[in-house]
Amino acid sequence: MSNKIYTRFFVYIVIWQLYLSFMSIYAPLGTDWLSWHFQRIYNFSEYLKINGYLSSYGFSIWSKCEGCSLDSENWIEKIYLSINFFSFFPHIIINDFFGSDNLKLYGHVVDKSTIFLSGCLISELLIKLYRKKRNKFYNFILPILCFTFFILNPWTYRMIIAGWWLIYFLLFFLLGILMFLNKKNKLGFFCFFVAGCFDYQSSVGMAFFYTFVLLILFFKNKINFYNEFFPNAQNKLSNYIIIISLMLPVFIFFSLRMGASSGIENSSGSFLLMRVGISGDDIYNGGILGALQFLGGNRITQCFINFEKQINLDNLSNTIFIYNCALSLLSMVIVSLISIIGLFFLHIKNNIFFKIVALPILFLFLSYTFLLQQSSSAHLMGYSYFFSVLFSVGITTIIFKILEKYNFSLISIFLVTPITLGVILLCIRVSMLTGVNG
Repeated sequence: MSNKIYTRFFVYIVIWQLYLSFMSIYAPLGTDWLSWHFQRIYNFSEYLKINGYLSSYGFSIWSKCEGCSLDSENWIEKIYLSINFFSFFPHIIINDFFGSDNLKLYGHVVDKSTIFLSGCLISELLIKLYRKKRNKFYNFILPILCFTFFILNPWTYRMIIAGWWLIYFLLFFLLGILMFLNKKNKLGFFCFFVAGCFDYQSSVGMAFFYTFVLLILFFKNKINFYNEFFPNAQNKLSNYIIIISLMLPVFIFFSLRMGASSGIENSSGSFLLMRVGISGDDIYNGGILGALQFLGGNRITQCFINFEKQINLDNLSNTIFIYNCALSLLSMVIVSLISIIGLFFLHIKNNIFFKIVALPILFLFLSYTFLLQQSSSAHLMGYSYFFSVLFSVGITTIIFKILEKYNFSLISIFLVTPITLGVILLCIRVSMLTGVNG
């Protein structure tokens, strides 16, 4: 079994490197950090290095300015209170000990490694939690295909060129689940705690999910079914500790934020009503449809952004680009909807994986999408990263549902293969339409 894991891991590496090499040559934005993203990370890290990690209770600035003075006197009223030094801890360490040049050289490598490991974990958990007897073809191709769809889709590509702290939350959340499944509970609790330190918002969402599960099962008198939804099914106390592990970083964050709010005037950062989109001044809020634009992989405005407000439909090249760009995004919407249908089949075919891995991520993503409507409309490149997980397992399930229906016959394999390759090419095509600002 271990040999099979090593073989799959080798294939993961080959696919990952081939994809990065191809995109670095042909994608307009390449595969390194965008310049404005590096500048933000550098300013965030350098401010803490110059002024001390606790000078602003662990909070820093979030600016794209180049060559600006980072002394605290110049930024004391512009401290960003939505993230703190935990969120970019790996980059802060690189900048602090090895300097800005190495941050630019290796910072994006840390992000890429995190995304790669997340793809490996999702794929291996998918096959690990599938209890039905399978053949060798199934055991090998299923995780490989899931990994491929995860790393190649346009939502993951955005994290490659301008990663959010969400990539670290997802990695440690999945790692925590793996630790629980392997009966290493203390490491599982620790991984959930670390995940919460990277992103308190997602940690709140996950903690609410598990609390919600306990309440629903309690009122339905099905409390004995809690082990179906918790990765650690030893006892009720362990499940409570999971919730505590996720909430503890939240208390730490808000304790620091309260101290910063009382000591810093006119700090920057969005408050809750603005993120929801009901603050009274929400020009970036597109409502539910705006929040659902992630289905296309890119904003429809990307089809018009290169014309500087002078779209000439008499120009054949312009018309062809707009037409095919819109068709590409529409195609991605259709494929995304199909992947969502695949989640329902996943619930039937691999119920354990669905309840333990997919369901909490789905709940968290839906919470971001439908509750934080303004934030989801404005920040397409951020929260949609969670959809990468749902997309990859959903579309993989659909493909294997078709193959299983025809008992993996040669005819079904021959017909499914070009369709699968077409979806992969579509993902790459839409990724290449990504704009400088995501």
